[in-house]
Amino acid sequence: MLKAIVVVGGIAIIFHHIITLGIIMGYHKSIYNHRPGPCRVVPGIVNGSEDIFVLPNGLALISSGMDHFHINPNTDLIMHGFKGQIYSFDFNQPDNPAKVVPIEGSIDKTKFRPHGIDVWHDKKTGLVRLFAVNHGIEDTIEVFDFDQDRLVLKHKQTYRHKLMISINDIVATSKSSFYFTNDALNREGIKRKIESLLLCAWSTVVYFDGKDAKIVLDKGLMYNGINTSPDKKLLYVNQLISNTMLVYKREASNTLSFVKSIHMKSMCDNIFVDESGDIWHGCHPIGHKFNSHAQDFSLPTPSQVIHVSTKSAQNYAIREVLSDDGGLVKGSSVAAYYKGAMLVGTVMDKMAYCQVQAF
Repeated sequence: MLKAIVVVGGIAIIFHHIITLGIIMGYHKSIYNHRPGPCRVVPGIVNGSEDIFVLPNGLALISSGMDHFHINPNTDLIMHGFKGQIYSFDFNQPDNPAKVVPIEGSIDKTKFRPHGIDVWHDKKTGLVRLFAVNHGIEDTIEVFDFDQDRLVLKHKQTYRHKLMISINDIVATSKSSFYFTNDALNREGIKRKIESLLLCAWSTVVYFDGKDAKIVLDKGLMYNGINTSPDKKLLYVNQLISNTMLVYKREASNTLSFVKSIHMKSMCDNIFVDESGDIWHGCHPIGHKFNSHAQDFSLPTPSQVIHVSTKSAQNYAIREVLSDDGGLVKGSSVAAYYKGAMLVGTVMDKMAYCQVQAF
């Protein structure tokens, strides 16, 4: 009798896990197209526009050409031809294509494959410092100073640390300190595959003070995009697997105190915060289609942009801005808003520009 109970219980647990995976990956969901205004593909970028930061003057910096193989070894082999770049796009001249930003300094450009990025902008000194997650032989944070007159990046430093395991995104808190997310405990291989399939809550958020690092959040279901409110008092982090955005208060010690969890009902990737404090998400509404797209770039996968109003701290209002079946761009990872327009970036595809007239 006991053996039968154990067998039935085991089957029930496995069945429940399979159903949970199916719901997470969106097998039950459909996509209907709508846009906030006219949208078009921006010329100049074809190998991904994974993360975007917009300077106060409307100049956007864009990461492109990330390496996805450590996450999924079955990624389309076309990615071997990707070249890691930082691009610029001027919202004030939206008809112009995106342009490659030249990199100066000692960094090995052949091993530069940027993922998440952020900028520390010191308005007093004019310093514009770019932090970029880099998937080389190991995961590192590369630091550049941006010369706005020459539109050139100057490599300044490479940060390495034992807690930089599988870095996804970064948010700067000074010219030498930042938070970053590890989306998994295992960077690659069969251990990572098992970690993902078993839905292990092993990802972390780490604070780096310029010299050393400490874990400030653990037990995450794939921590992904991270950002702060404009005053740096709140920190936002997306949990991809649980479809949630977590809100924390930053303490004086740079530890975090939980405020609330917001269910996004989508696998939201990077977090963009506009000058008003409102939050914009690039999301993957149907996860299994994104996985198929990663293995064959010709296959479509939907894109979604979600806006979160922060006007009321008690009630964060959520609205869908854009939904696309992959006909415009495939696999949206970020949505960057500036004065009535937005860029929609992707993990491995092109980038779109949309006028935001209504949503």
